[in-house]
Amino acid sequence: MKKLGKLHLSLFSAILISLLIGSTQSVSADHSLDGKGIFKDANSINLISTKDSKYQIHLQIEVRNSQGQLVSITESNNAKYIPREIMDYILDEEFDDKEIIMINKTKFEKIRYMEQSTAVQYSFRTSYTDMSSTWSMNFSANFPEHGIKVLPVFEVYAPHVNLAIDDKFTLYWTILRELN
Repeated sequence: MKKLGKLHLSLFSAILISLLIGSTQSVSADHSLDGKGIFKDANSINLISTKDSKYQIHLQIEVRNSQGQLVSITESNNAKYIPREIMDYILDEEFDDKEIIMINKTKFEKIRYMEQSTAVQYSFRTSYTDMSSTWSMNFSANFPEHGIKVLPVFEVYAPHVNLAIDDKFTLYWTILRELN
């Protein structure tokens, strides 16, 4: 009877350890799903279009001069995102102001985020071939293989936005996540 108890304890321990190891989920673990991770290489992120995905992203860029006068408003929903569990983790953990809405009998979680900056402070890329601007919503994550990286969780491609050195701009992000 004592041997049977030790056997059960050993089996229970082995099963428990297997379950713990097998079910460990973290932000860094999802970067290697399906053999195609978050990272293309040391400096690039795998992003896919939000078209036909559970995400809809809208970005409005409001530019004002140093006197506060409106210079321009640019909008776009041409967006890309990281197609991994890290997306849901970030939306669940980093944003408190969420609203449930219905659009055409489909339930969405609506998240709004506003960011104010200047041309000097903001890190953005511009494509001169088609005169578009790339605007990104960035978050930091620590990956064992890559260290701490700033991830462009969402990227939106908008018509080119001209900024003078003393212009201020506000990014109004609206994120819709379809709920099942």
